[in-house]
Amino acid sequence: MPAPMVADEVRQACRIHARLLDAFIALTEQEVAQLAPGFAEESLMESLEKMRAARKSYGALGGVVALEVVASNAA
Repeated sequence: MPAPMVADEVRQACRIHARLLDAFIALTEQEVAQLAPGFAEESLMESLEKMRAARKSYGALGGVVALEVVASNAA
């Protein structure tokens, strides 16, 4: 099944959204890393899930490939 045609203007907007979401996801991850377990951490983790889902959608529409970054606690 061929991919649907997406206007360049829409693709550009999707790339901008994806880039901004990438930055906000990274900022949120930094914030979560500094928090003790509790409501704030849980709330931000839920927000991260939603932002990652949105990022995936924008990436698909904009032709942007999302890279999954896996953090490791290995020493």
